[in-house]
Amino acid sequence: MTSELNASTPPVPSYLRVIRLVTAGLAAASAIVYLLIGFGVLQVVEMRPDDPSLLWFGLPAAAAFAFGTVVMLRSQSLTLWALGAVFQVFTISAYFGLAQERTPQYEPWGILLRVTQLLILIALVILLARYPTPKKATGTPGQRR
Repeated sequence: MTSELNASTPPVPSYLRVIRLVTAGLAAASAIVYLLIGFGVLQVVEMRPDDPSLLWFGLPAAAAFAFGTVVMLRSQSLTLWALGAVFQVFTISAYFGLAQERTPQYEPWGILLRVTQLLILIALVILLARYPTPKKATGTPGQRR
């Protein structure tokens, strides 16, 4: 009189595991670049002596991508992956939307980050579309098999 109520998850194909690892690597690389921008090691805009440091920008961005790295390595939460995809769309859009307000409007590090973020976005979309999810539980309480 027992019933199977546990949902089972199909095995994760190896190519999806590779995509997760590559995505984590891209997020980690982005975090490092943002950290270097924040500390002024990489110059992305022309700074005047009275301009504030870019630390206010670089540290939160680096933290967000470091968090994304951990999520990709440790979590299978499709919700977090979807939020990561939305975050990529936001940051890519913001870069191009704010281009008119900075000098130079586009610079190599910014373009490199957008390419990296586009790759992260594509990977997240693939993972969201193809990652195995638990199958629905079979049986109902009290049902005989």
